[in-house]
Amino acid sequence: MGKVGSGGAEGIGDGGEAPVSGGVAVNEEVIWKARAQEAEEKAAGLETRVQELEQSLARARETIAHVERRGEIDRELTAAKTIDLETARLLTEATIGEMDEPDIAVAVRELCDRKPFLFACRDGGVHVGASMSPSVGSGVEDESGVLARRARSSGDRSELLRYLRVRRGM
Repeated sequence: MGKVGSGGAEGIGDGGEAPVSGGVAVNEEVIWKARAQEAEEKAAGLETRVQELEQSLARARETIAHVERRGEIDRELTAAKTIDLETARLLTEATIGEMDEPDIAVAVRELCDRKPFLFACRDGGVHVGASMSPSVGSGVEDESGVLARRARSSGDRSELLRYLRVRRGM
């Protein structure tokens, strides 16, 4: 009769799990709800990170495109024998910005036609700035003009000094 005295109610009050009908289901529901909230927070954080990375990628692509276009402009200007690369590049970029269909080669040709002083002459010389040159005389070249041309073509210092003395009036 030792077991009979327990009254046949085994498991009651033994400190185990809560009743299956309400307690266990509630605990699992709370756990899954917490996991779902945590997952949603992580997903929101990852979405934000993806947007940041997409923006960074777009900026990097834009920078690459700009650098490639600048390199192509520099190659075209160098091939056209530009004298002042920085100025010619800025003017070329402005011309390209005005075009419906950007074409670097066309922009450089237009710049060469509009601003020939930025480019070396086709015969190998350099354009002389018309705004800074003295007025053209009767076509007869004076002694200083002859000496200047001779000093420029020879590169000899003594010719240059001779020209400078004549120009100064000595």
